[in-house]
Amino acid sequence: MVFMTHSLFSLLAESSSMLFFAYDPAAAQFTYINPAFRTFFSLASDMPKLETFMAMVHPDDRNYIIERFEDIATDSVDGIECRFTQNSTNGALRINAYLITEQDKRLIVGHAEDISVYKQYINTILKHNAKKNAILNIVTHDLAGPLGTISNLSEILKKETIANETTKALVHLDMIKKISKSCTKLIRDFLNQEFLASADVPIVKRRVDLAGSIREFTKQYLVIQEELSIDFCYRTDEDIMYMDVDEDKFIQVLNNLLSNSMKFTAAGGRISISLEEREHDVLISVSDTGIGIPEKYHGVLFEKFTPARRNGLRGEETIGLGMSIIKSIVEWHNGRIWFKSIENKGTTFYIELPKK
Repeated sequence: MVFMTHSLFSLLAESSSMLFFAYDPAAAQFTYINPAFRTFFSLASDMPKLETFMAMVHPDDRNYIIERFEDIATDSVDGIECRFTQNSTNGALRINAYLITEQDKRLIVGHAEDISVYKQYINTILKHNAKKNAILNIVTHDLAGPLGTISNLSEILKKETIANETTKALVHLDMIKKISKSCTKLIRDFLNQEFLASADVPIVKRRVDLAGSIREFTKQYLVIQEELSIDFCYRTDEDIMYMDVDEDKFIQVLNNLLSNSMKFTAAGGRISISLEEREHDVLISVSDTGIGIPEKYHGVLFEKFTPARRNGLRGEETIGLGMSIIKSIVEWHNGRIWFKSIENKGTTFYIELPKK
């Protein structure tokens, strides 16, 4: 029965399109690779050394692969993702590996699958999603001022019209006010619903270049900072910084913090994001020169339906669950969030994420 089981698994591996392998860490050499593995990497008939495989792995991923395979000594490793170059073509693999002992010999066995197309789709979706969220914030900010002005002017005209007893004009002014308020509320509701809906989706961490993701996200704000009359800045000494995060959720956290900064920062103000790599963690900060948070709200800001909720400088409404959800998402990443704020001087939010 055992022989039959081994034969069945051997037959499965030999005929599968997935890349099956067995690796001897003591000899630093593969002891088995299936035909799909050999064909995929265009390998010769002899068993390849580890160096042969690692030479095809992206330089930024090599240490990561080694570290994850060292973890197999204590536990199996599922879903290792790495980039590779093969025949001048860039791609990505997802690897699942397990440690087994056979006749006192320790072997790492597992399988890999080509996820190159999947990664391209995911990266495209994430990029467009981040751009969409940023544009929604910008549009909301741009429309809040003019629509608020229209509403205020209609109120002034209404008072003047009442004095002149012009009934028809009063009806039209009421319509202007209702429509402008309805437009602003529609945009706000949509933006808030987007944030709440994303928070309900289970967290899925993957290894991403966090420095690059934030850089790409902030581009949307940097290119239109003159139109917004707010100076945006992204500061980091890191060209590349890999972290295991749920990229979509984390970028939405930053987007929400930026949205709040925009609400409470007057024209001519400054908003900045910084990213700093430290020994055991990374520190992200979002700072503004806005009106600050009253001290009486400091202890309750992250509560659900916090009493700290208030309208923005241009009358923008806020969602009571916003900061609570932000805190939850950060904690799902085993991180922590806190802030410092001085009224009429500004606010800085800090997010600390562990590297492991």
